[in-house]
Amino acid sequence: MRILGIETSTRAASVAVMFDGKILAESLRESPQSFSETLMPQVEEVVKISGAFENLDAVAVSIGPGSFTGLRIGLATAKALAYAWGIKIIGVPTLQALSYNFPNAKVLPLIDAQKNRAYCQLFENFLPQSELAVKSIDEVVAEVGKLDGEIFLCGDVLHKIKIPLPPNVRLAPPNLKMPRASAVALCAEDLGKFDNVMNLEPLYIRRAEAEELWEKRHGLLSDK
Repeated sequence: MRILGIETSTRAASVAVMFDGKILAESLRESPQSFSETLMPQVEEVVKISGAFENLDAVAVSIGPGSFTGLRIGLATAKALAYAWGIKIIGVPTLQALSYNFPNAKVLPLIDAQKNRAYCQLFENFLPQSELAVKSIDEVVAEVGKLDGEIFLCGDVLHKIKIPLPPNVRLAPPNLKMPRASAVALCAEDLGKFDNVMNLEPLYIRRAEAEELWEKRHGLLSDK
């Protein structure tokens, strides 16, 4: 299958084109500009380099959890492209896509959930071994230290770990620690399903802090 992958769940945006399991082109960019300004130029660049425009079957997009704003921009872009080009769309859970950097291994992706917390889920050979959760970063690191076998940690909060790493826990190298569009595309192909372009929504898990503050100010949410 010929897939355009889009990943915008963290501070870095990436776009990739994959043809039948082979990555033809990928762009990874961390920019002070908004994704709304930089994402489409990345798409145009990668599609041009790969020469894939007329041959794409689907667009795969990371749906979270992760940055609320980034996820909204990435999904809106993917939907617009799928509709305009008349191709399928595939929503890919961000943490599962991250596990595709670690074949034949146990990996715990950690994506920033603010306030020293992380979205986390354990995978082995790309398959989930635990439920998706939001936990204290140090708490979840201590927990995986009690499990059997070597476990890799990846994601955008590794620099926030305050406790010593347990003996069986390893940090991912810099080239593998962040979500990438190429991994989103690879995961999408294995998922073997398509989504409805009109109904696909981000996987937020935790409501945006702005929504919580708005409800507090209007007396709809307890301070507790």
